[in-house]
Order: sequence, then structure tokens, then C-alpha cells
Amino acid sequence: MVKLEEVSIDHVEEEEYTDSDSSSIFSSDEDEDDVDNIESIIDRFWALQDVIPAKTRKSISDKCSSVYSWGKYGAKFLGNSAWVLTTSALLLVLPLMIELEHEQGLIEYEKMQQQSSQMLSQPTGQQQKKQTSGIVPPGF
Repeated sequence: MVKLEEVSIDHVEEEEYTDSDSSSIFSSDEDEDDVDNIESIIDRFWALQDVIPAKTRKSISDKCSSVYSWGKYGAKFLGNSAWVLTTSALLLVLPLMIELEHEQGLIEYEKMQQQSSQMLSQPTGQQQKKQTSGIVPPGF
């Protein structure tokens, strides 16, 4: 608990400071007394309990616990939603993508087979014309 002591201005003005007083500021005896008198932050925080009325403290406590419970519920909901979405993607979308890529590879392979069969079926004279005419896009 904090104790307040009122010091009058007249009392402070009447005291005279000397060189011996200023040298005693740095003495170890007073430093030890000052350390004992220093309040910790926790003590100051608990002292606020006396300043804030019980009704206000209860209201603040209820609001904080409500925010905490809603936050906990929201985080749990988001975590469960993320789990459902990722497992669904792994089980449904990933095999579909693999199959589409496999099918694309088969289509490329069939195109290469058709081109090679066309090259083999053409007479030798037409092959020489194509080689001498330069680069020809497919289908021409």
C-alpha cells in the first residue's frame, strides 16, 4: 500500500543545504534505504485495485473474459477450417492435377507419334522440298 506524506513548502524553504549534505547523497547508507523504499511495478499495479471501484473492475473483467472467449472460439474455428480446406485440397485437387498433367503428356506423345508417322509416310522428294524450304509450321 502506498503511503502519502504531505510536505509543506515552508518546510522545504527553511532547510539549508550545505556541502556536507550534498556529499552525503552519495553515501552507501542512504542508497540502501532508497532501495528498500522503492516500490515494484507489481505493487503499484495492485494498488490500483483500491483506486478503481469494484463495479468497474467487475465490468472490465467481464469484458476481457468475453473478448478472450470470442478470440479463443474464433482461433479454433479458423484452425479447423484451415485443416478441412487443406485436407480436401490434398485428397481432391492434387490427384486431379496429377491426372490432368498425365493426360497432357499423353496428348503431346500422340502428337509426336502422328508427326513421326507423317514423316515416314511422305515420299523422299517431298521430304527434300520441306528441308530446303526452311522452317515450316506444323499443319502446312
